[in-house]
Amino acid sequence: MLIPREHNDRHPPQVNRASLNEMPTQRGERAASPLNRTACAYPSVVADLDQTAATLTTLRDALGAVRLPLDLPGVEPSRGIRTELADQIDDYLLPRIRRIDAPLLAVIGGSTGSGKSTITNSIARAEVSPSGVLRPTTRAPVLICNPDDEGWFAANDVLPELARVTGTAGTATGSTLRLRSIDSLRPGLAIIDAPDIDSIEEANRDLATQLLAAADLWLFVTTAVRYADAVPWEFLGRAKERGTQLAVIINRVPQGAAVEIVPHLQTMLDEGGLPGVDIYPIEQSTLDANGQLDETSIADVRAMLTSLAEDAERRAEVVRATLAGALASVPNRAENIHASAVAQDQAVDALRVEMEAIYRRGRESVETELASGALLRGEVLDRWQELIGTAELMRAVQSRISWVRDRIGSFFRGRTAATNDVQGEITNTLEQLVLDQADRTALEVVDAWRIMPGGKQVITSADADPATGSNSLERASTQLRTSLAAEIRAWQDDVLALVADRGAGKRTTARVLAFGVNGIGVALMIVLFAQTGGVTGGEVAVASGTAAVSQGLLNALFGEQAVRDLAEEARRLLFERIGAAFDLDANRFRTQLWSAVDDPNASTTLRAAIDGLETE
Repeated sequence: MLIPREHNDRHPPQVNRASLNEMPTQRGERAASPLNRTACAYPSVVADLDQTAATLTTLRDALGAVRLPLDLPGVEPSRGIRTELADQIDDYLLPRIRRIDAPLLAVIGGSTGSGKSTITNSIARAEVSPSGVLRPTTRAPVLICNPDDEGWFAANDVLPELARVTGTAGTATGSTLRLRSIDSLRPGLAIIDAPDIDSIEEANRDLATQLLAAADLWLFVTTAVRYADAVPWEFLGRAKERGTQLAVIINRVPQGAAVEIVPHLQTMLDEGGLPGVDIYPIEQSTLDANGQLDETSIADVRAMLTSLAEDAERRAEVVRATLAGALASVPNRAENIHASAVAQDQAVDALRVEMEAIYRRGRESVETELASGALLRGEVLDRWQELIGTAELMRAVQSRISWVRDRIGSFFRGRTAATNDVQGEITNTLEQLVLDQADRTALEVVDAWRIMPGGKQVITSADADPATGSNSLERASTQLRTSLAAEIRAWQDDVLALVADRGAGKRTTARVLAFGVNGIGVALMIVLFAQTGGVTGGEVAVASGTAAVSQGLLNALFGEQAVRDLAEEARRLLFERIGAAFDLDANRFRTQLWSAVDDPNASTTLRAAIDGLETE
C-alpha cells in the first residue's frame, strides 16, 4: 500500500510501499487486520485543495484542446494517455479533491471470465451483476453501495459522463452505470463490477480502463491459470505508475494449490515493482443455487472490505494514498502528451514550410518564363505584327523616327479593334501560362505532402473535385481559375494608367493623345515581354523586330530612362498580381492544414498548464 511520507511545494509527494499484511497461513487471519496501519502521522495530500482543483481543471481543458490528429510514429499511445488522463481528472481527481470524505470506491476489474461478477454477487449476497458464459460477460458496469451512500454516486460527481440507471429497471448499456443499493454493504464503501479489461469490444476495454482510473482501490481479479498473462500485468503496471491502492484476488485456485500459487504471484509482484500487495486466493468450489460463492470462500475479501467501511481512518488512508499517487503521476503523463503535441506542431510546420517553398518556386517559374519571351509566341506575336507591320517599320526605325511616330500613330488611331485584339491575346496567353504553372505547383505540393509525416492524412481529408473525382488539391483552385483573367485585365488597366500618368505633361499629352493610350500601353507590354531568350527559330528575328519597333516608339515619346522606369513598374505590378494569385491558391492548402490539425496554441497552453500544476 502506498503511504505518502513527505512532500514540498515544488515536487509531488514521495510515496513508500509497505505490506498491507502478511499472507495468512490459515483462512480468516486477514479479517483481524485487513489493512495494516502505519505509525506515522498522515500529512495533507496538498496544501490548498481548491487551488489544486482549479489547476487540474485548467489542465483538463488544455488536454481537451490537444487532439493529436496526425498519425505520427508513437502518437497512438499518447492519444490513449490523453484520454485516460482527462477521464481520470473528471472521474476521480476533481470529485475526490472536492469531497475527500466521500465513500471509498473499490473497482473489481480483471480479465474475461475471471469471475468478477460472481465475486460481486457473492459479496452483495444478491444478483446485482449478471454473469454468464457469453463474451463479453460484464457488458455494463454495476455499482453497489449502501442506501445511505446512493445519493453521492447518483449525483454524477463521480464518472459524470456515464448515465445512471437505478435498481433493476431500465436497460444498462456500456455507457450507463447501474446503481444498486443493498443493505448488506456497510456505509462508506461502494464497489463497481467493471467490464473486462481484455474484452473483444474496444468500448468495453476503454470503459474498464476509465473505471479503474476512477477507483480509490483496485480489487484486481485473475485466475490460477491466467495470472501470468500479459494484459493483467499491463494494468498492474499502471497501478504501480499511478500509486493506486491495490489488492489481487486470484480465483479458482485448485484445492491445496494456494501454498504454491500465492507465493509465486507475490514474487512476480515484487519483481514487477509491486511489493507488499495483498493477495486473496479463492479456491475452486461449487457455486450455490444462486450462483454465488459460499461464505467461507469469500470471507477474507468480505472482511477486508468490512474493515475499510467501518474504520474511517483507514479508509481515509487508502483514499489519500491513491489520491497522492494519482496526483504525482499526472505531470509525467501530461509531459508525454505535450511531447506528442510538439511533434505534431513540428510536422505541421514542416508541411507548411514545404508548401510555401513550392509555391514560391512556382511564382519564380512564371517570372522566369515571362522573362524568356514565352509570351511573344503564337497569337500574341501574330496579332502585334498584324497591327503594326513589323518589317516595314523596322526599316523606318533605322531612318526616320518621326515617320515611325506618324506611321504607328495612324495605325493605332485607325485600328482600335486590332489593339484590343492584342490585349485580349495577351490576357489569354498570360492566363494560360499562369494556370499551367499553378496546376504543376499544386500537384507538386500534393506529391511532397504524401511522403511527409502527417501529410497524406491532411490530403485525404480534402474534398474531391466534383468535375474529375480526383483530390481537389491536385489542381489550381476554382477560385484562381475564375478570377485570374480579371486580375490580368486589371494589370493591363494598371499599365494604361501608368502610361496616362507619365504622359500628363502638356507636350507629352499631345503625343500620347496622337497615338492613343491603349496603343502605347500595348507597346509597353510588348517591350516588357519581348526578351528573346525563350524564342527559337524564325521567331527570333520577328520578336527582335517587334521589340525594337515598340522600344523606338516609346523612347520617342518618353525618353529611354522613362521607358525603363515604366517597364520596371509594369513588371513589378504584374508580378505582384501573379504573386497574389499564387498566394490565393496556396490559401486552400493552409486552410486544409489548419482544419486537420490542432490549434497552434494548444501545445503552448498545455505547457503552461503542466508548469502550473508542478508549481502547485
